[in-house]
Amino acid sequence: MLFPTTMMVFLLMWIGASPASTGGGIKTSTFAIATLNILSLARGKMRIEIFRREIADITVRRSFAIISLSLIVIGFGIILLSIFDSDKDLMDIAFECFSAYSTVGLSLGITSSLSDLSKLVIIAVMFVGRVSMLAILIAIFTKIKHKNYRYPTEEITIN
Repeated sequence: MLFPTTMMVFLLMWIGASPASTGGGIKTSTFAIATLNILSLARGKMRIEIFRREIADITVRRSFAIISLSLIVIGFGIILLSIFDSDKDLMDIAFECFSAYSTVGLSLGITSSLSDLSKLVIIAVMFVGRVSMLAILIAIFTKIKHKNYRYPTEEITIN
C-alpha cells in the first residue's frame, strides 16, 4: 500500500465500529461528537446542537477522554513494540497497534515474527481497545461521592 492509503486505513481502523457492536476503536459516535464540538467551537457556539437536540457536556468530555486515552494506549504500544522488536519497520509496528486497538484483524505480515513480549503487548492493546481505557480507569478508581458544593469557575487561556 502507498503511504496515503496506509494513513487512511489507520484513521478508519482507529475510528472503528459503531456503538454496541463487537468492534473496537473509539467508535463512530465518539468521533462524530468530537467533530461536532470542533465545528461548534469554530462557529463560536457554547453548546453542541444537532437535530434540535443538545449534546450533554459530560458526553463531550467523555468523547475527548476516550480519544486522548486511545492515542496514549496506541502510542505506548508502538513504543513498546519498537523497543522489543527494533528490527521491524515503524510503519508495520504502527499498523499492528492500530489494528490491535480496533480489533480489526488486519496485518502487514509481521505478527508471527514478533517477540513474545511484543505479542503480549498486542494482546493488551487488543483488550484495552475492546473494553476502552476509560471504562478500565472507571473500574479501577473508586467513585467519588458527589459534593454539595462547587468551586468557582475559571477560564484558562488555551493556545
